[in-house]
Amino acid sequence: MPTATIEITAYHAEVCFDNLVIQTGSEETPSPFQLFLASLGACAGLNAAGYCENHELPTEGLKIIMDVERDPDTRLASAIKMQLVPPKGFPEKRKKALLRAAEACFVKRHFTSPPRFETTIAE
Repeated sequence: MPTATIEITAYHAEVCFDNLVIQTGSEETPSPFQLFLASLGACAGLNAAGYCENHELPTEGLKIIMDVERDPDTRLASAIKMQLVPPKGFPEKRKKALLRAAEACFVKRHFTSPPRFETTIAE
C-alpha cells in the first residue's frame, strides 16, 4: 500500500494519506513549499510542546516564528530561521532544554541524512 496517493489536475493537487486529505495548489490552499515550511515549524513546535507537557510546564502562548531567506537566482531557500517563543513566565533554566526539544524535529533531521529520491513512470 502506498504511503500517499496524489491526484493532479492542472495546478491543483489532492494528497491522500490514509483517511487524511490535503489539498494544495489553489489560491485558497497552501502551496507545496508552504506545506514544507509548515511541517518544519509544526514539528519543532510540537516537540517543544511535548517537552512542556512531559515536564508539567505551560504551553499557552508557545509558538514558532519562521523567516525564510531565498537565493535571488535560484529562488531556493538559503536559510530557514525559526524563533521559538516560550510561554509567558517560562522558567529560564528550562529554555535550553526547550530549544533542544524543538531542534530534535524529525522533519528537520531528514536534512542531516537525506533520503534517496526516485521517480519512475508507472506501467
